[in-house]
Amino acid sequence: MTSPAAAPAPSADIDAALMNFPYQQWIGAPAAAGLVQDVGLPRELLRLVIRSGRRRGVLTTRRDPDQLGFFVMRVADTCHRTAAVTV
Repeated sequence: MTSPAAAPAPSADIDAALMNFPYQQWIGAPAAAGLVQDVGLPRELLRLVIRSGRRRGVLTTRRDPDQLGFFVMRVADTCHRTAAVTV
């Protein structure tokens, strides 16, 4: 028996998580996961939030070669969202 797939996070929750990251300040992955959890999303959605933030130009990431973790920084003061494509 398979378990049901988790429902995707609403984009409003992702926006709130993105805006919860400190502006122009590098934070580590564990701290970023805690901020995602603070807005009511599971910590496991950190990758989705970061990917969405990078695509929108809101976040940037950095990995140090000496360490296993990575760092995240919010570089925009507003959350950019592109309009849906219509045909």
